Amino acid sequence: MFHQKSMLGMEEPYNDIRGLVKEAGNESPSMDFLQNVMHEVSAIPKHKSIEYQPLISKRAWVIIGICVISILITLLYLSESKSIFDNVNMYFPNVSKFENPFSDFKFHNTTMYGIIFLAILFAIQITVIKRRMDKTYSV
Repeated sequence: MFHQKSMLGMEEPYNDIRGLVKEAGNESPSMDFLQNVMHEVSAIPKHKSIEYQPLISKRAWVIIGICVISILITLLYLSESKSIFDNVNMYFPNVSKFENPFSDFKFHNTTMYGIIFLAILFAIQITVIKRRMDKTYSV
């Protein structure tokens, strides 16, 4: 019983809205509406196209690549000796006892294949993304 009263109270505002919509009727745009809109759109000044500039320049990529390759080569070279400072002919009283933490580290063939495979996939992905960006932002 209480539920029916609340439902009747809610229907009254909706009846008024329906009546207002019927009174207003359907409006249709003028005959030259599309031409007016297109005229306004063409009046908007055109902006200069966006030129793609990478976040990391080619020079920075070369430096990053050289650093990564030098670190990998250094790790491979140092893993063969017992101490980091065995090849240094300078006298370091306390540092000469420092053991190389990578002396027992060996790259297995599977690890090398995995690193090479990931590097190839990374290079392919970068070229694909670059082409997609060039297509997207080209004029």
